Amino acid sequence: MSLKVCSLASGSKGNCIFVGSRRTSLLIDAGVPSGRIAASLEAIGESMPRNVLLTHSHSDHYKYVPSLCAAGATLYYPRAVGRYIDAIEGSESFSGDVCIGDITVSPIPVSHDVPCYGYSLYSEGSKVTVITDLGFMPERTLEAISDSDAVLIESNYDGKMLACNPRYPAYLKARISGSRGHLSNADSSECVAYLAGKGVRHIVLAHLSEQNNTPSAATESAENALIRYNLAGAARVTAALQHEVSEVTEV
Repeated sequence: MSLKVCSLASGSKGNCIFVGSRRTSLLIDAGVPSGRIAASLEAIGESMPRNVLLTHSHSDHYKYVPSLCAAGATLYYPRAVGRYIDAIEGSESFSGDVCIGDITVSPIPVSHDVPCYGYSLYSEGSKVTVITDLGFMPERTLEAISDSDAVLIESNYDGKMLACNPRYPAYLKARISGSRGHLSNADSSECVAYLAGKGVRHIVLAHLSEQNNTPSAATESAENALIRYNLAGAARVTAALQHEVSEVTEV
């Protein structure tokens, strides 16, 4: 085992992902309070990392980053994201690959309504990719992450549930389903099948909408895609939840 990944919280009410190597640990985003993060880490036998890697400025990813930094954490963020967040003393911006301890981080720009990035993380020959908050998945990006040992990928909404949701106005439905919004179950499932066909064995569906999706709808869509492409059982597919810590995936 060179890398482990665990979703501490995933969804529109707050996101936080733990990634650890033999000598380094970090959080990707901090959209939930530090007390909850600490309790979730304790539940999986980990302590609070000293490094935070930010994907973008939306509050469900960024809200509690400043308080973690005030407590001593170092924030790392792509330069394009820095224009949309408050200046934090001691933070480090980057435009290409960055090394955080023994973890090499490669940013992946994605299509969202603010500058936003996914990440591939490498250590001792293992590769984990975390990629959410994207309106569509470019073929070149999918190919670039297809050699990952584990992928955490967005599966935000079920198309029918979103279309029929009476609480969402038309403009919001258009934003979510547009090219700068979020990835649907249907689109995510095609990605899952492609990744499984390339040898990715651990796939976590993330950033599920509590209003327009369910864990069973997301996972069933992915599993059905694997069946369609004669890949049933080729990858273990699970869903990260808003209020529960996921299992720890070690690669």
